[in-house]
Amino acid sequence: MAFKMQADFDRQEALQYRAGQRVELKQRPGVVYTIAEYDPMMVPPVWLTNDPQPRYPEELNVIPSQVMDWFRPEFRSRIQYPVCRLNDRSKQKALV
Repeated sequence: MAFKMQADFDRQEALQYRAGQRVELKQRPGVVYTIAEYDPMMVPPVWLTNDPQPRYPEELNVIPSQVMDWFRPEFRSRIQYPVCRLNDRSKQKALV
């Protein structure tokens, strides 16, 4: 049972510190880094872009990513969908 709990914790940590996630170091607040790689078999497991030293998750603050709110009316009004009509297509000759 303890192994399953540890595996779940590792999986959650891997999702939280996935590649591309933006973080900042607790030592240098305000400087934003992007996670290049998370490898649970390495100690420390987190590699940052533009930082040669791997980091522990305890050293990082995860910057929450902005979630797009598809249901807000002001967001829906900004989306433009391409118009496609059947009569706009040019007739193509069939190759024999």
